[in-house]
Amino acid sequence: MTESKKYLISVAEKLCIPALEKAINNFYSDKPYLVIDMVSVECTKMEELFRPLWGIAPLLRDKSYTVNVCGKQRDLAESLREIILIGADESSPKCMSRFAANRNEHLFANQMITEFAPLCIAMTQAPEALWEPYSAEEKLRLSAWIKKWAVCALKNSWQNNHYWFPMLAVTALEALGIDCGDVDADMAAGFAVLDKMYISDGWYKDGVFGRFDFYISWSHHVYPLLWAMLSKGTRFCDEHRAEEYKRRCEEFFDYYTHMFDRDGSVPAFGRSLSYRFAESAFFAAAAYADCNVDYGTARRAVVKNVSYFMDNMILPENGILPPGYLYESVCIAENYTSSGGAYWCAKTFLVLSLPDDHPFWTAKEKQLPIENGEFIVNSAPENIDLILEGTNNAGVTLYNNSSMCYTFENGTGGRFGDMPSCYSKFVYNSRAGFGLSTPDMISLDNMIAIETRDATLTSRRNGFKNEGVKDGVIRSSHRPFPNDDSYITSWVIPLGDGYHVRAHKVRLTQPYRVIEGGFSVGTFDDGAVIKTTDSSVSVSYEYKGVTKKSTLHTVASVPVNYRVDYHMPSLHLLAPSSAYPVFTTDILEKGEYLFASLFAFSTEGDAPDEPSVELNGCELTVSYKDIHKKIILE
Repeated sequence: MTESKKYLISVAEKLCIPALEKAINNFYSDKPYLVIDMVSVECTKMEELFRPLWGIAPLLRDKSYTVNVCGKQRDLAESLREIILIGADESSPKCMSRFAANRNEHLFANQMITEFAPLCIAMTQAPEALWEPYSAEEKLRLSAWIKKWAVCALKNSWQNNHYWFPMLAVTALEALGIDCGDVDADMAAGFAVLDKMYISDGWYKDGVFGRFDFYISWSHHVYPLLWAMLSKGTRFCDEHRAEEYKRRCEEFFDYYTHMFDRDGSVPAFGRSLSYRFAESAFFAAAAYADCNVDYGTARRAVVKNVSYFMDNMILPENGILPPGYLYESVCIAENYTSSGGAYWCAKTFLVLSLPDDHPFWTAKEKQLPIENGEFIVNSAPENIDLILEGTNNAGVTLYNNSSMCYTFENGTGGRFGDMPSCYSKFVYNSRAGFGLSTPDMISLDNMIAIETRDATLTSRRNGFKNEGVKDGVIRSSHRPFPNDDSYITSWVIPLGDGYHVRAHKVRLTQPYRVIEGGFSVGTFDDGAVIKTTDSSVSVSYEYKGVTKKSTLHTVASVPVNYRVDYHMPSLHLLAPSSAYPVFTTDILEKGEYLFASLFAFSTEGDAPDEPSVELNGCELTVSYKDIHKKIILE
């Protein structure tokens, strides 16, 4: 067994066994759940019970575990089998579906099958531990209950990646020898919806065009590859479709490897970031399905990504993953997840199903793109501009000109939490992280806003128009307020070495002040160093021997003031407190105004040279090393 596999097994056991022990005891007790799923408390129980199985099921084939259940030592697999039978027994006072009608049965079915799909998959991975010990009557009773809700969800699925959950559950049941009846038309309808989400070059949209995030990798690639393996030998097997899913994964692989910094972190953005290293499940699924990818790179990405979280997370004393990112923060989790929601990360442990001689374990290790030198790459599909820049000074920066927040019905906005901060900032960075907003404290790191005279209303960059990338310049535009004709056109110029320039033409239809922030710096004490001059502001902070520094310098058609702003405590991904540099204006009257700012972020000290940024009328001139740009801001 390789050292990499030993390490991942140790992490799976360290994180998942305590979580399962807690979930089993919670099931039997009357202890209230404090962080609950929006659909139901019962779904919260299911999240806690079944999501960690992604990590433990591959190990249960060869190993048994003992857990403390209500003060007694019991076999883990036996305890899980018992709970599953009780939870599926409609005559039991602990039946998991007993309150389904209270919240809408279709809603319950969709969330319930989200959690039972990993259980069904776990049963196929470790049948000797989780399936075969049941009697024939128990198998029929259990499978009938799961099938009932799976088919309900399949017929009434949410129209996004979620369609995969009932499809995976049904396919897994068929793989276990359970006939799920006449669901062929429903499965075909599911494939039809999912097929429409595919764009090209390995890229998917998750429902509405523009909602691009890590769901592309940890859902739209992982679940089809899982289905391809599960369906073998079942009536749903489709070799042509399975090969197509593998081809898409192989096309996405090269771009996606550029997401990972040298320490395994990524420029986190989008929703569900509490899922932590689920972002490397893409590589695990690629190996699980025997895709034609570079396994040496895939293994390095997985191990480094898992290690990044294990080395940097601040876990509670029980060692169980809490809601949050690098520390416990309930506010970072959305309303569709709960105290057990973080364990979607355990999908990455799919690789533990692979034998010791699989090339994922044996291939010669390859360095990640950022370890081979600096780069800048754009996404392949037309009209999707998510540009990745890798530098030694700043890690991986995502220049975002396509990902934005949407509602499910119309327009812009979100209903999961602070979706504008998750989706619509100009840039995201692997070492800086970002902060979320509250209604009273808007997060303006890497965001521009206009604010009313009395400061009671501050805009956010929600939806925006991607106006393309030309000659290394990224252009977009947006309306700060939907009921006002004020308008902002923006240009972003990546320069390398942790530098970029953002320029804006701001058209105001009534009096507002303009505010824009730079990269954020997470802090664990009050030791941040703030420096403000007539022409710039910076904030820096040293932690564990690494100094992160964020700087902002602005030239504009009107005077600007500099300051440092702070996020609401515990709303930054990387640390419970955080600060970022800001420029702001006084109240500006109706009219047009120009701004050009140089932003810098570094963990390696200042670069030896500083870019030149000049604004003469509406002509912007930017120079740095061999980059020379003249742009007319109109």
